[in-house]
Amino acid sequence: MKLTKTCAKFLRKHGGTILAVAASVGVVATAIETGRATTKAQHILEVDKELTKFNEDEFGVTEEPPTKKQIVLMCWKAYVPAAILGGGTIACILGSNALNKKQIAGLTAAYMALGKTYQTYRQKVIENIGLEKEAEIQEQISEEKLPEVRDKMAEEKLLCYEPISKRYFHATEVELTDAFYHMNRDFALDGETSMNSLYNYLGLDYLPEGDTTGWSADYLANEWEYYWIDFRYYKQTTDDGLEVYYVDAFQPPIENYTNYDPYADYCEKKGE
Repeated sequence: MKLTKTCAKFLRKHGGTILAVAASVGVVATAIETGRATTKAQHILEVDKELTKFNEDEFGVTEEPPTKKQIVLMCWKAYVPAAILGGGTIACILGSNALNKKQIAGLTAAYMALGKTYQTYRQKVIENIGLEKEAEIQEQISEEKLPEVRDKMAEEKLLCYEPISKRYFHATEVELTDAFYHMNRDFALDGETSMNSLYNYLGLDYLPEGDTTGWSADYLANEWEYYWIDFRYYKQTTDDGLEVYYVDAFQPPIENYTNYDPYADYCEKKGE
């Protein structure tokens, strides 16, 4: 079962590339097979020509040259392999185009959601610190002070806590935001992503239950009505005064996310 899901995930991610390569090979193979078919067809016509000449010389039977329709009837079988290869090549091209469109649509939806999230975030910043302070921050960014801030974010290790696996770890803010970005990129491309993917990007060890816990497009669309996982990290102080950053998602992951059924609750209420 796990192998089947792994293969399906691989095909969803690399299906467009595989079909594009197959189409390229198909174009070459179709050209080669067409050349062979033409040689066979010429041989068939030469044999027919020799047979017509033999009948005329031996039996005095004169036959008209074959019409185009008769030539097609005599030679069409020679072109069957080339036609099959050509049809397969066209199917690969169309399939690759369809998969690429689906991936582009997923990325577009993700970037649109990111833009909406950014606008909401900026509005909240203005409400909390004021328009003038927010404008000052924007000015600092325009003056190229952002690299200095990012350098600090990249150097300072934070004590973090992941509540689902109940594990502590150290990570910089840059490492956290990079992990969140790659998770949403995987989600946009595959339509699903697991907790083990998050653990991998955070440098945490693999957990068996991490493969069955995660997010799917159906789950987010039905429960949250958008296609973006709002990962976050926020400071908490424990009872003994320890400062730790909780790392989680606003939309919590669910068990058996790959088999999520948006109609399951409705069916249970109906007793089906």
